[in-house]
Amino acid sequence: MKRLLLLLLAVPALLLGQPAGAAQAGTSAGQVVVVGVPGLRWSDVDPARTPRLAALARAGAVGALSVRTAGPLDCPADGWLTLGAGNRVVAAGERAGTCAAGLPAASSLPEQIRLNADRREGARPGLLGATLRQHGVCMQAEGAGAALAAAGSGSGTGCPVFVREAAAVGGTGSARAAAATQADRAVAEADRTRVPGSTLIVLGLSEAAGDASGHLHVALAAGPGFRTGALVSASTRRAPYVQLVDVAPTVLAVFGIRSPAAMVGEPWQATARPISLAALRDQDTKATAQRQATVPFFVLLVAAQLVLLGLAAWRRWWRTAELVALAGTCAVGASYLANLLPWWRVPPPLAGLLVATAAFTAGLTALSLLGRGLLARAGIACGVTALILVADLVTGAHLQMSSVGGYSPLVAGRFAGIGNVAFGVLAASALLAAASTRSATVAALTAIVVVVDGAPLWGSDVGGVLALVPAYAVLVLRLAGRRVNLARLALATLAGMAVVAAFGVADHARPADEQTHLGRFVGEVLDGTAGTVLVRKADANVLLLFHSPVTALLPVVAAVLLLLFLRPPPVLRRTFERDPSWRAGLLAVLTASGLGFVLNDSGAAVPALAILVALPATVAVTARHARQVAANR
Repeated sequence: MKRLLLLLLAVPALLLGQPAGAAQAGTSAGQVVVVGVPGLRWSDVDPARTPRLAALARAGAVGALSVRTAGPLDCPADGWLTLGAGNRVVAAGERAGTCAAGLPAASSLPEQIRLNADRREGARPGLLGATLRQHGVCMQAEGAGAALAAAGSGSGTGCPVFVREAAAVGGTGSARAAAATQADRAVAEADRTRVPGSTLIVLGLSEAAGDASGHLHVALAAGPGFRTGALVSASTRRAPYVQLVDVAPTVLAVFGIRSPAAMVGEPWQATARPISLAALRDQDTKATAQRQATVPFFVLLVAAQLVLLGLAAWRRWWRTAELVALAGTCAVGASYLANLLPWWRVPPPLAGLLVATAAFTAGLTALSLLGRGLLARAGIACGVTALILVADLVTGAHLQMSSVGGYSPLVAGRFAGIGNVAFGVLAASALLAAASTRSATVAALTAIVVVVDGAPLWGSDVGGVLALVPAYAVLVLRLAGRRVNLARLALATLAGMAVVAAFGVADHARPADEQTHLGRFVGEVLDGTAGTVLVRKADANVLLLFHSPVTALLPVVAAVLLLLFLRPPPVLRRTFERDPSWRAGLLAVLTASGLGFVLNDSGAAVPALAILVALPATVAVTARHARQVAANR
């Protein structure tokens, strides 16, 4: 009973992301050879230039490696230390905008531990070596970077774990090709000299020094347990994506050693489904295109709406204003559908994205025009947006991966389920769609959206459930003409906690290598190790809010919109008086946005995207009402 109470009390503080989890111990034993090649991408691998890498890719398991560390640029020093920690690390001496010249010595391990202890990430450089040493397994290193990864293990020769540093692959053109060939020779030597039946791991473990572009890198494993196919881990739950933080747990699993709690990664596994080099290169192209296109896309989307709506309001073209606002609402949902088309292969990718989104926006907007009532058209626009996300979640969330409204494998916050950006869209669109329909339908929408959002196999979204349940309670109470008070909100919050606890307990009951971050967090709550995760995520939420002038302005924008809601201008006030349901919907959106911000790490994305949906939808309703008033005069 005490442990159950602790779980229920800790559930409101659950946050999105990938919390620490213990890796499952393996059953095989032998030698592990790890070759780290800073900067190595799948675009560098081909049979003519890198014959050994190409041959290993055909014979072993391959994946797209996210090299996200705790540093600003994922520098080589960060990568080597992250490999040795099984957790994201930043090296002493790194500064934003540049990688430190050279690599710190392995003797700097105490300094690296102190630096990362201050960051509250729970990362401990040298943990891989220390854990192996505790189990009587020595670790050998060749190269300054490899020595960083093996720091804490003690020195030795002929060790079962051998980490080798190969020269970085950087630059462009013939210089990069020559570097890739040199790296291939280092891999070939490691492959030729390793013990038969051992495991070989090849990593493009960081960006090359001087490269700040951000890419997915080579992940390759050959040996027992790594048959031909795509790599995956429980930390990503999506093949072929794996993370650098997974490498240390993978090495430990070979020797049947359980990962320490401070390691956030999970062991690599090989799937039976093969993947081509072309597909791996395409994943990198898509990820880099998303990174370049996201901010310009939303800037253009908002700017176009402001210009067109401003002109339409000035000229009192209410039909045009309604059409533009409906298109603005639908454009957010259309941006997910754009991932059905390979827009990232079009030069420039932003142009391909805009064309694809515009095409889907036109179709969704035409569908919304079928509505006839005051709220019907905006309700349809919101409803189809919510339906797109719900359908995507139950089919694997493929539309969210590397989409401008989804998550990025380069950022590596999430690889499966629903991210904060998409949750903001889902919450606003589902609540407003429910507000535009009959009260009996609200209950059905509540059950569908909450279950899909929170179920471990679909949305796996703890903070989302805790935000949605009270928000839907607010909506139902307002639609029924009942007061919203603290007692009723407290009951709704407890209901959300109960739903999350049920999801968490069910997930925790599954095998460890099949659990999502929710099930693993339940284990951490029960064994008392969850405090570090909660503090780290709270810090991340606050830091993101002041990460840039744009995010710092979000509270100001939210405050202005709240004032407009509480003291609406005459045209909006008359719309609310005509049909109070929309105001109830907006109040529910405000509730979900506020709770979503508080309960999620990087939660600033939730109100930001909710505004992008709710504001144009409200303009569409207001413009339609103004049209109806003008027609009756």
